[in-house]
Amino acid sequence: MSVQPLTPPDPPPLLAVVSSIMDFPAPGIASPEDYARLVEQLGRLCPLQHFAMLGLADGGLHWLYAHQLPEAFKQQLGREGPRLTEQLTRLDEHQGWCVQAVEHYEVQWLLARGAPEQTPTLRLLLECLAKRLHETQTGTQLAGQASPLMQRDPQWQQKIEKISRIMRLAHNLPQHALFSQLEAVLRQMLAVNDMLLVRLDNLRLEKLYPMRLAYADDVIRALCHSTNSIERSEAGLFWYSLPLRQQQQYFAHLIINTAQPLEADDRLFLDFLRHQLTLLLELTRVRQQLDELNSEESINQRLQQLRQTNLRLQKRLRHHQELERRLQFNALHDPLTQLPNRALLMNHLHHAMTRYRRYQTAGFTLIFADVDHFKQVNDALGHSAGDQLLQELARRLQSCIRQNDMVARLGGDEFVIYLDNSQQEEDVSPVLNRIVGRIAHPFRLQGNELTVTVSLGVASVSEQTTDISELLHQADLAMYQAKRNGRSRIVMYSDACMEHSGSPEERLFRALREGRIVPYFQPVIRLCDSRLVGLEVMARWITEEGELKDAFDFIPLAEQCGLIQDLDRQILRRTCQQLKSWLQLSGGGRFKISLNLSGKHLASREQIMALVHIMEEEGVIPGYFIFEFNERELSRQSADSLTSLHELRAKGIQISLDDFGTGFSSLNALFHFPVDYIKVDDSFTHRMLNSPKDLALIRAMRDICQDLDFTLVVEGIENQQQLQKLIELGCAQGQGRHISPPLPGSDIIPLLTQADPPAESSLNPS
Repeated sequence: MSVQPLTPPDPPPLLAVVSSIMDFPAPGIASPEDYARLVEQLGRLCPLQHFAMLGLADGGLHWLYAHQLPEAFKQQLGREGPRLTEQLTRLDEHQGWCVQAVEHYEVQWLLARGAPEQTPTLRLLLECLAKRLHETQTGTQLAGQASPLMQRDPQWQQKIEKISRIMRLAHNLPQHALFSQLEAVLRQMLAVNDMLLVRLDNLRLEKLYPMRLAYADDVIRALCHSTNSIERSEAGLFWYSLPLRQQQQYFAHLIINTAQPLEADDRLFLDFLRHQLTLLLELTRVRQQLDELNSEESINQRLQQLRQTNLRLQKRLRHHQELERRLQFNALHDPLTQLPNRALLMNHLHHAMTRYRRYQTAGFTLIFADVDHFKQVNDALGHSAGDQLLQELARRLQSCIRQNDMVARLGGDEFVIYLDNSQQEEDVSPVLNRIVGRIAHPFRLQGNELTVTVSLGVASVSEQTTDISELLHQADLAMYQAKRNGRSRIVMYSDACMEHSGSPEERLFRALREGRIVPYFQPVIRLCDSRLVGLEVMARWITEEGELKDAFDFIPLAEQCGLIQDLDRQILRRTCQQLKSWLQLSGGGRFKISLNLSGKHLASREQIMALVHIMEEEGVIPGYFIFEFNERELSRQSADSLTSLHELRAKGIQISLDDFGTGFSSLNALFHFPVDYIKVDDSFTHRMLNSPKDLALIRAMRDICQDLDFTLVVEGIENQQQLQKLIELGCAQGQGRHISPPLPGSDIIPLLTQADPPAESSLNPS
């Protein structure tokens, strides 16, 4: 009898391990078994030498969990104090170390060590775990309902405050009067026809407000049968039913109906109201239970319970209010300097421009300030010294302005100073002199004394100013002229225009204004049969001399001088016009238009809707479009970028991750962002025939796309050998000069016959 050797089981699929990580409970309630199970799951894909969750507490470093971590190592990290983050980031990845920051009040870092070759997989798993821990943080869901509204539109803050004022009257108003006031507010804010509060208890319908309903009980019961929110349209009305629940306690259903469907922001506002009403009804329930007591013993017992409940609710409300205050502040302020950020500045400037035009009041001035040679400070002294310099510079700039002025940080080493009621030179000069004088004093950074200069560009509003963006651009141009003049200079915009109207920034600005930035189109084919499946838009600049410039020659300049979003919008509009012309000539086709956009468009819903409105104005179906975002740039955007991407997809626009494989978090991007297409960076294509590693990476990307249902597009196909190899690999789509160079729109028409015919019953190309 022969004994067969035991073979180790195959490791589980990556997605299975990620799914198990997403079930890990909050650290405060996780049991030792939960931690052991987590380490086991991680170790099934990446055998672990060490693993830990750690954070900072009042007593110093706090280890929430440590697996096989040497005590000497823990003590060494515990002695680092303020330098802990720096020390953690210095752990050698080549030795298998992975460190992941976490947004959580208990856990700030995840620390793990495995085999060096498993580092990418281990890093991905830690990133997924970090996102899960962030998701579990107490109060996030409660505080997260109102803050996106206030960030996108400050007017929502007034609406939310109106609801809060009514809630604060709950102790002084009869319940029916309170609900009546809420209904009146909803009629005004959301155009609500009716607001109902009902409770379904064993199919018995209890009417909380109003006491007599204008609708049949069966209609209302049908809206209360689920523990989830219900939306339906019936008899010309749009019904919305939201259960009011606190943990396992069910209180009632909030039901409204409207003549028109609610917008996304209105739904967020309604969800905020649902949370407020839930807390209110919980308080009401506690008071009713107290009234029902009928003995001294019961009264004492229930009173103690009530005090505990009230304390818990008050603590929760205070926590919610503090979180909301912090979230609102963080949404409108720079985290490093605590100065107003771009969003708050732009809101302030729009109000200032409105007052200037409406009341013909005294104007205002913008000063664009940029630190000279700031990169050298970072390179010589480190980024922590650079941050310290920016913080001190922010304090000095604030000390130079008056009560109604504002200093904002746009990002990097760029600041904008708003001077109210200042349009003449005699109003602006004292502030400029104070800025120059106070910045002239040396800065002390980590024991080093450093002299810093700034370049200042000044632009004042005038009757010719069309909008705030133009005024900011003028101040920016003046600042760049100050740098060209030798740095540590002050340049007024009028002087900059008269003396240097031929600067690259000004020429690009004129080209945009005159419509000389035009779209060219590079065909994308299905590699297996060479059918046309798409066209990538590539911007070209027709100079005043008739020269055609590639995007690489001017896109960085557009980014640098703040014109990139205007450029993107103009290219999108021209592309929509060209697409409409093609469809009229060809009768349609199943192809996509991919357009590479700056990640800055994802910063707010307003900017996303500006892109959608362009397509609507030009009469083009959004489903024809793929919006491409660079992987590295996308990873640097704010949390709102994820919401914006989902909103684009809801409009029918697909998302492509461009230059995939060049960033540090490529795999995580596939899980984090809603992606339809992946574009392999052309550097892999150029090297694959001579580099087994690059060929293996393309093969791995092909497998990932097949497993996760993404479409793989390979860029940079320059010869027949590359094309043949990609066909052999089974890659889906490709583009490059060997297939076709970028072409003007008029040359694309003959190629449209190579696309699949449109589906008979489909409105969108697919």
